[in-house]
Amino acid sequence: MLLAGSALAQVELVDPDAPGARAPKKPSLDEVDPTATADEEEDDTPVITSGTARKIVDAGVKDLKEKLKDLKPLDTKPVVERPPPPPIETRIITDGDLDLAWQVWRAANEKSSSDIKGEQVARQRLVELKDEIGATNLETWAVGLLRAAEAHEEKGDSGGAVEIALTATQLAPDLPATWVGLARVYFFGDPSDFGRYLGALKNAIVAQVSDPRYARAALADLATTLLFALVLTAVVLLLVLAVRRGFYALYDFHFLFPRVASRWQTGALAVVLLSLPIVFRLGLVPVLLVLFFALALYLTLAERVVVAVLIGLLGLVPTLSSLVVDKLAFAGTRAEALFALERGGTGSEGFAAELTRLASEDKASYTELMALGRYDLRRGRIDAAIKSFRKALTIRPDDPPARINLGMAMVIGGDLENPRALFEEAGKAAPSLAQAPYNLGRLTQRRLAVMGDKVAGEVDRIASTLFQARTLDPSYKSLSKDADGTPRSMAANVYLQSVPLPLDEFIGEAKAPDAARRVKSQVQQLLTGDVNETLALVYPGLLALLVLGFGALATTVHAAKVCNKCGRPVSKRGDPDVSVGSLMCTQCVNVFARKNVAAPSLKVRKQLEVARYQSRIERTGSILGFLCSGMGHVFAGFPARGAFYGFLFIALLTGAVLRNGVLRPPFEPLPLLVRMSPVGVCLVLVYVLTLRGLRKKQGTG
Repeated sequence: MLLAGSALAQVELVDPDAPGARAPKKPSLDEVDPTATADEEEDDTPVITSGTARKIVDAGVKDLKEKLKDLKPLDTKPVVERPPPPPIETRIITDGDLDLAWQVWRAANEKSSSDIKGEQVARQRLVELKDEIGATNLETWAVGLLRAAEAHEEKGDSGGAVEIALTATQLAPDLPATWVGLARVYFFGDPSDFGRYLGALKNAIVAQVSDPRYARAALADLATTLLFALVLTAVVLLLVLAVRRGFYALYDFHFLFPRVASRWQTGALAVVLLSLPIVFRLGLVPVLLVLFFALALYLTLAERVVVAVLIGLLGLVPTLSSLVVDKLAFAGTRAEALFALERGGTGSEGFAAELTRLASEDKASYTELMALGRYDLRRGRIDAAIKSFRKALTIRPDDPPARINLGMAMVIGGDLENPRALFEEAGKAAPSLAQAPYNLGRLTQRRLAVMGDKVAGEVDRIASTLFQARTLDPSYKSLSKDADGTPRSMAANVYLQSVPLPLDEFIGEAKAPDAARRVKSQVQQLLTGDVNETLALVYPGLLALLVLGFGALATTVHAAKVCNKCGRPVSKRGDPDVSVGSLMCTQCVNVFARKNVAAPSLKVRKQLEVARYQSRIERTGSILGFLCSGMGHVFAGFPARGAFYGFLFIALLTGAVLRNGVLRPPFEPLPLLVRMSPVGVCLVLVYVLTLRGLRKKQGTG
């Protein structure tokens, strides 16, 4: 149309029917330019008829249409193709790759005095690698950093030591040794800042309770200490009673032989008889039973009951020792190897290869398959991880963790359809698992980035699922840099989150039957001798009950008693004049019960003898109470209370002696001061309180 208008503007249309249309108008003289030339004055312009004009217009319109075909709207923006979404980053990582990064840091650390920035960059790379492979704890790296931190501290670089120790806690936040090392660096850097190193020690204690390698070792040490204290309490208690009542047993034993035999001879023979179980290596329990039998007639009912109970419990010690090993073993078992594999550290490639072989032969357990799958997932072997999780689901078809982990592996592998059902079903079955909604939100993000408008209706699900995940686990907030859930990293183990194995799964694999049998056999041989296991379990208690009943025959067999005044034996065999049922010897009866029978000098001598006896008893009880809490009470005639105090004291003392424990943790334990402080406080309290109670008992007695 523009071209047509232009053409019309250049052509003067003439109506052929108008008057004078065929004769052009001549200009007047006033309209003629006098300076014009003759050529200019002569009008040679051709006359255009209406038909010619129509042809020109039609040609212009046609040309306009051709040009309009190639014309674009002035306000239309050019179409830009959407760039492809960034891929989920995965690469196969081996222990060799991790060792290389470690060697790089070591080299940088050696040059840290001249290149601090290089050491920091290399150390930060270790943390990035940990995040990239999704490892929860890189323990060997963390311990190595702690050693380097100590070296920096010795050189006077407290700031560098603290930075390196803090990085160690990032690499292994669940390892107690890292927090112990950080507390040490804090302390040497600034001893006055109590909050820093006490807070680190608090974290170390929490980590020790959570880590089965430390917690179970501590429980095993505690159980061992209590069992050892039980054995020692029984031995010490019987020895104290032998000191208190043994003289009366030897007194009556002498009357079993002819009068020509002297007391030292019969006493030596008694010692030989008592030592026969030791000579024939029958075990500790037979020795204690023989001693109990020798003293039974001269013990009170309370003393006999306490001794019988302790000896009966000794029969349970071998079985209890076996249970301690069986139920608390972790170090050296398959569970420890699975624990290290599942945490993602280095040094597990050999064990992973073994589990891969077992899985190919369908011999791997659920725990082994899950640990292997997570290990492969971290190291970039996605297809192998999918196979492991699928096999785990064949063992436990409705297991939510296996479904979530399988869905994660499938998303990384490029499947954006099937994992959605896995995440949704797992979320319904286990609403407390934050990984289900979190991975579902990430999957939806991925679908939107890849498929675009085809899945535009799923946009609202992203915010709701990620919000649900962060509500269940606030730590997921750190995995995103924007409020809309934009991922901080596209690394597979950061973009998506797998479900770790619960601690109970590892405990189920912590089995050491051979070690338990060996421990039971050794303890049984030591305590009950070489007898059948069932017999070893019951015969100490049965024989102790028989001896307990035998002690009730003291009156029937006229066993010697203790004179209440001077402590001499009261027995008709040695003193025929003593009356039946008398609580005093004949001398004391004549001096204190009968008038005008003994001379005044004899009364004075007897009173001095009684005073010396009472002083000796009190002094001996005090010495025994000083040497071992509770034994003074036993000597003074309070066996139950004394046995309880003695057990507490011996247990605490044993814990102090065995301060390093019977099971060593894999890395550095809590500082000795931290471990021994509660033991020392309890030991002092028990010791002081029992001595105070003994003094009160002796004063009232």
